[in-house]
Amino acid sequence: MQYIVIIGAFQALVALWLLQFRERKSVSNYLFIFLLSAIAVHLVIKFVIFNFILDESIRQQMNTFIGVCYGPLIYLYTLSKTKKEFSVARKWYIFIPLFVLMIAYFTISCVFVILNHVDQKLLDLYNNFSLYLIFSINLYYPLKSILIIRKARLEKIEYDVITRISCCILFMEFGVILSKTLLHIYPEEAQLINLSIRSAAYFLLLVICLLIVRKSLKTEIPEYSSIGLNEIAQVSFNQNFVEENTSLKTINYEIRFSELWQKMDQSVRQKQLYRDCDLNLDQLALKTEINKYQISEMLNGYKHKPFYRYINEYRIEYFKNIVEKAIEKEENINFLSFAYEAGFKSKSSFNRYFKEIIGKTPSEYYKGLANENKQHSGFEISA
Repeated sequence: MQYIVIIGAFQALVALWLLQFRERKSVSNYLFIFLLSAIAVHLVIKFVIFNFILDESIRQQMNTFIGVCYGPLIYLYTLSKTKKEFSVARKWYIFIPLFVLMIAYFTISCVFVILNHVDQKLLDLYNNFSLYLIFSINLYYPLKSILIIRKARLEKIEYDVITRISCCILFMEFGVILSKTLLHIYPEEAQLINLSIRSAAYFLLLVICLLIVRKSLKTEIPEYSSIGLNEIAQVSFNQNFVEENTSLKTINYEIRFSELWQKMDQSVRQKQLYRDCDLNLDQLALKTEINKYQISEMLNGYKHKPFYRYINEYRIEYFKNIVEKAIEKEENINFLSFAYEAGFKSKSSFNRYFKEIIGKTPSEYYKGLANENKQHSGFEISA
């Protein structure tokens, strides 16, 4: 069991490093950082107890308080992925059981250090209370997380990691029921049963660490990808090979970016992110929780358009819609005011992109639209 504990602790620290230094910081990533930190501390404490505490009742019976936060953390991660403008601070009360058990745990530990022996009644009281509290919390929150993601629309990688981590936590709690059942049937094998169930629980914690590592690696774009594309662009090929290579790359991009593009594009449209005149690649990455290098590669390699072309197309579409509505309502039209409302920062950039994308100047587009509206109105009157 000690080997499982130390391997799990090391795995948690490696995964923690991966998220801390190689991933962009967001609410969801911080929640995984907290989860990995909790697992690492949990396993390190157990390693210290198994190797340096001689009292058998402490080694085999004393529950670690940190386990009570596993369910709440995966629940908060689920909310961060499914709810807009989610704030962890509003769910502060979820961690009250953690602080209660932490106080009780350190109280027992201090009594043990001062008296140099275990107060068995106090230890039994703590174990019973912590066992039922951890069991109920780690049963409730993972189940609730699974129900939430079944109703929400999540990309596959997020759906899988939430489901699998929740199942690991549920299996750990199933182990509690199994151990109680086996202890009732075979009380003489208490030490072996406790050892086996705890080993299985620590192994599941190791699996959770691996799931987070796998998720982190799957969402990371290799550093060499953009370099490879530039090198390919610089080489001269014959026409047939170029067409075949382009087709293969298109298929590759479709596989890699189809779901991710839908998530980003939907967020840009529904939240009208393009109306922010100061929007840049870093801010779009922050607001959509997608790595900026992924966004850049999706736009340039998958959709074949630069960032500002993509954003300004949405701005011009918004401008066209409000102009059409103003014409229908026979309201006064101020091109510059509408352009600012759509997200453009200056008159020159608005005119330039409008001409580039629509093929007409704003005034030419307006005149054409107004004439069409008059002809349509005249047709309705004559009819």
